Amino acid sequence: MMDPLDHTMMTSPRTGLSVPGAVLRPTHLALPSPGLSARQVDDAVRHQLVADIGAQRLEALSRSLDRTTFGVVLHWLSSYQRRSLDTKRGYAEDVCRIAEWFSAATGRRPADLLNGVTFDTVTAWSLYAKSKGWSARTQRRYLSALSSLFDHARSAHRLAVENPVHLATHAPPIGTSTNGRPPGATRVLELPEVAALAAACSDHEEHLVFELLFTQGLRESEVVSLDIDNLDRAHVPPVLSVARKGGRWVRRRLGDTAARHLDAYLDGRLTGPVLVHPETGLRRDRHQLISITRRLARHARLREPRKVTPHVLRATAITALLDKGKPLQEVQEWAGHAHASTTRGYWERRNSVQRDAALSATLTADLAEAAAELAE
Repeated sequence: MMDPLDHTMMTSPRTGLSVPGAVLRPTHLALPSPGLSARQVDDAVRHQLVADIGAQRLEALSRSLDRTTFGVVLHWLSSYQRRSLDTKRGYAEDVCRIAEWFSAATGRRPADLLNGVTFDTVTAWSLYAKSKGWSARTQRRYLSALSSLFDHARSAHRLAVENPVHLATHAPPIGTSTNGRPPGATRVLELPEVAALAAACSDHEEHLVFELLFTQGLRESEVVSLDIDNLDRAHVPPVLSVARKGGRWVRRRLGDTAARHLDAYLDGRLTGPVLVHPETGLRRDRHQLISITRRLARHARLREPRKVTPHVLRATAITALLDKGKPLQEVQEWAGHAHASTTRGYWERRNSVQRDAALSATLTADLAEAAAELAE
């Protein structure tokens, strides 16, 4: 099979990067050294971001943003304040979507976010987000990205811009309703439902995805970011290095089942992403991972299969470990949570419903007993 990196290259006029067709590919560039011009430094940053966030995301940014905003975004994403690749990729996608909304709302293309976004613009965006029924957490994520970009433009680039984002005004608190319905906790499956999901896996990729999400408890962003180079085959089964939030790396030993399906799925591939789309050969993204878990839920005949996301499998794994009495600190470290309260929250939200139901059932039984005595 032809290596997609061997295709004939063109140059993108906006980014100055090598492009096969419409898709950017990283090319070799010498590391910057003292004395390089600002243009050469920008080129080095661009090429590094191809490796960090992916060529498609970088090209999407270059198409949707004006030159000033695009230049600031490049350095903002490459800052060591955003060490996690998942954070960089998420911020890149969020800025692209904000730019698309801004251009649609104002007719200004490309989107000159740093010059055109005001407090009132953010207020309009907040009303738009509310009309779409986006969760409080989603809205705050977008606004945090935009706020961080403006802070970077002002502090690092000395641009005369004011941060238009005021979270207390523009973003609902976490846990509040944004669509007229009560905010719901992450769904947690019962173990028989998890077993049905495992039984529904029909190919090596589905088995591998299930193992990584449930048995290893990885985040969906961590799963799609895995590279074959992260495998240490000096161990049997192999040990997998995983990039967690904050740029921290952890090592996970795969189980025999996961290792067997991994080897069969890779089928001799020695480099590149672990999970790739079978038709394009490109890295799987989180949306494709969600499609896989929903498909498995349909085949397993679970209730509301659309709500069975990768995060549901991770939340179920965390809850199952706590149900078994595993130490909270160990589960917290396994899950990669910065705070034990986050880990405990999965278990408490699920068990608070069961606890409250038991208390209500006690009152119902006591009332029935009192009514029976009254009738005698």
